[in-house]
Amino acid sequence: MKSKAISTVTKSLPYFFDNLYKSLVFNRYSFFLKTLKYKYVPYDLGRFSNSMEYSFDDWTVGQFAKSLGKEQEYNYFNDRGNWWRNAIDVSSGYARMKDSKGEWYKDFDPFKSGANHHYVEGNAWQLTFFVPQDIPGLAKMIGQDVFLKRLEWGFPESEKWRYNGPNDQYWDYPVVQGNQQSMHFAYIFNWLNKPWLTQKWSRSIGERYYGQGVSNAYLGDEDQGQMSAWYIMNAIGLFQIDGGTRVKPIYEIGSPLFEEVKIKLGGKYGRGEQFIIIAKNANKKNMYIQRATLNGKPLNTFYFDASELLKGGELVLEMGATPNKQWGLYQ
Repeated sequence: MKSKAISTVTKSLPYFFDNLYKSLVFNRYSFFLKTLKYKYVPYDLGRFSNSMEYSFDDWTVGQFAKSLGKEQEYNYFNDRGNWWRNAIDVSSGYARMKDSKGEWYKDFDPFKSGANHHYVEGNAWQLTFFVPQDIPGLAKMIGQDVFLKRLEWGFPESEKWRYNGPNDQYWDYPVVQGNQQSMHFAYIFNWLNKPWLTQKWSRSIGERYYGQGVSNAYLGDEDQGQMSAWYIMNAIGLFQIDGGTRVKPIYEIGSPLFEEVKIKLGGKYGRGEQFIIIAKNANKKNMYIQRATLNGKPLNTFYFDASELLKGGELVLEMGATPNKQWGLYQ
């Protein structure tokens, strides 16, 4: 079954699209083939921010191939999963529009240039962060200090507006929780050795954007359940910045709202019965993790294998009002 699935990705698509030559689907595929030689999407041929999205898509296919032992396919798609690098202008530190001649867009403004057009429903400030497969690599390429300062500026700036883009102008602001481009931003800090900022800002989004009670309903539509799903995951203190698409998925830890959460696993398909998350002393002020154990053993990283959750067990977090800046560093 799995082998057939990967062959669909690597073999079947060309034949499928040949049979749909006159359809719009084929026309879109043809456009995609035209951009392959550039290893990014030139803004004079298409929507530039797709450079970032296609790169992530390809990386996920590579991970799928690797999980099946398909090394040739893995190497091919994993290479394409690094093409996001071709969209990054190191001098500006942004995914800056580039044309088919390889020339960067002049008079570039990360909030104005190509907003809501070449940067789909967003701006360059936001879409530059869309490398969920390699946040440390992105930070290194831009410069970690620049990367962090930009993100640390964006959160308090956006907190004033409840992380919303008034009048649905998502592209005029940095962190806009009401649109997908920003939904992983709070969890980026985990990958930059500042997990206490993930804890702080993920809590802030829950409080300011979602609020509590009917009168504080969140600002935006449901987007096929994604808005509520994000809140539920955030509230229990777990997240997957890459959507769980790596060969060995992990769960990243945020800041649980509840002192205890029980996740029923059902004991089927090789799973355990339940996974319990205990956040001792968790409340509105005690948002910072002081220490953690997973199944009775010290957990010193901000993440753990998803397989540990599926087996069933217990994650215990001790919460406090001040950050423990030694816990959860990336290893």
